[in-house]
Amino acid sequence: MLKCWRDVSGYKLFVKEKWNSFQIDGWGGYVLKEKLKMIKVALKDWHKTHVQNLPSRIDSLKDRLSFLDQKGEEDDLSGDELEELHEVTANIHSLSRMSASISWQQSRSLWLKEGDANSKYFHTVAAGRHRGNAISVIQVGGATLEGVSPIRQAVFSHFASHFKSSNVERPEVDNLLFKRLNHVECSSLTKPFSEIEVKSAVWDCDSFKSPGPDGINFGFIKDFWAELRGDVMRFISDFHRNGKLSKGINSTFIALIPKVDSPQRLNEFRPISLVGSLYKILAKDRQILDGILIANEVVDEAQKSKKELMLFKVDFEKAYDSVDWGYLDKVMERMSFPTLRRKWIRECVGTATASVLVNGCPTDEFPLERGFRQGDPLSPFLFLLAAEGLNVLMEAMVTQNFFKGYNMGEYDPISVTHLQFADDTLLLGEKSWANVRALRAVLVLFETMSGLKVNFNKSMLVGVNIPDSWLHEAASALCCKVGKIPFLYLGLPIGGDSRRLVFWEPLLARLKNRLSGWKSRFLSFGGRLVLLKSVLTSLPVYALSFFKAPSGTVFR
Repeated sequence: MLKCWRDVSGYKLFVKEKWNSFQIDGWGGYVLKEKLKMIKVALKDWHKTHVQNLPSRIDSLKDRLSFLDQKGEEDDLSGDELEELHEVTANIHSLSRMSASISWQQSRSLWLKEGDANSKYFHTVAAGRHRGNAISVIQVGGATLEGVSPIRQAVFSHFASHFKSSNVERPEVDNLLFKRLNHVECSSLTKPFSEIEVKSAVWDCDSFKSPGPDGINFGFIKDFWAELRGDVMRFISDFHRNGKLSKGINSTFIALIPKVDSPQRLNEFRPISLVGSLYKILAKDRQILDGILIANEVVDEAQKSKKELMLFKVDFEKAYDSVDWGYLDKVMERMSFPTLRRKWIRECVGTATASVLVNGCPTDEFPLERGFRQGDPLSPFLFLLAAEGLNVLMEAMVTQNFFKGYNMGEYDPISVTHLQFADDTLLLGEKSWANVRALRAVLVLFETMSGLKVNFNKSMLVGVNIPDSWLHEAASALCCKVGKIPFLYLGLPIGGDSRRLVFWEPLLARLKNRLSGWKSRFLSFGGRLVLLKSVLTSLPVYALSFFKAPSGTVFR
């Protein structure tokens, strides 16, 4: 759905008349899905007539403009020719603006407004993105594969196998003491969805992000909310009542984003899910985090009081991809989630299917039998529920005196044992071999229960006021790396001194890298100014919301 269509006369009337002419019978989800499918077909034909072949149409108009200009220099133009001259000039301007808008939307550089008309920049970004995401050679099982068919088959087999459920006997969670929802909280989770809530979810979404398999972006839904609202609300209401999703609504495109330069193996790509807009309206959720502040306070207190502190930063292997759905449902049951709410979530995760985009073309579809989709708004919330099992296990270890947390304060100490946000987990405690053994045991048990495999080789043990020799010996027992203060947690340094310039060097390096990128060569002066404002008002905000920067950093 192209943004520039809105600039074409008659577009909105065409969509409204077409949408109101569709007559589909069935339940809400099916009706809405079929109407969107039909409007896409109609708009493809409309696009061919009104928007297609813009560059050649612009060139043709420029040739006509050149002819009229040359004729006007030699002789006076007639009234009709003068009128045509003005019309051709206006059409060139209009079509050029539409062409720039398409390039802007395809480039995904949403920070730079399309009105700045940096067409060369947008084309360059789109071409660079295409080259970076292209897979021409891949290594699978020691063999090098080339060609379209072998690579597509290898990608399909890898991800279809990766998301297949494993028939493993898992320990039950029945004996663990989970926090339980009260009656009021349960009622709030199953109350009917209001139109205000639904509209807010739609308007909170970016209008032109990459669409899923349905091809619909939120800009289109916003533009025609008056026409779509009835069908959207019926779909939402039907889902609330019966907890069922029509086939196709939960389909997914998996985009492979390179994690390294020139990736050679499939595990060097990050699979990001592009889910459909209708599913996003259902799944949209929000999260809050304050773990960074607590972690910094703990480390700062240990440094100042000369107390020993052991920190273990957990790395979950392919965290979102491996959570067992049976375990998740059991956790929700133990936490007293309403049956209807659990049914909704089972439908959202259990009916998902996916196709992997290989060089822009989707593979065959396969079912997702475990894990959560990166890119699904529901996934962070579900992961927090899954991680609640680790929280309960840690509390049980402390209650049974198998693990001792770090005590903050002298007169009324508070014990801190773990911090969690989605898949970022930090375990904290006293320096002791008992704690080391308890950490290993609790993580292995949690892995067996949940399906979340801990990658000990990439996990990290950090010490404050602990001898290096002991730290290396403990890391060897845990089969993990040894880290140093400061280290990154939730994207920010923990344990550094924010009053010193060296603390801000990584952020400054990121700013310089973004501002001096090769793509900026293709920007106009106005475009570079917009880039500068965008970078300076977005990248530092996260860090500055937690730490006060020294004046030397602010004015550098």
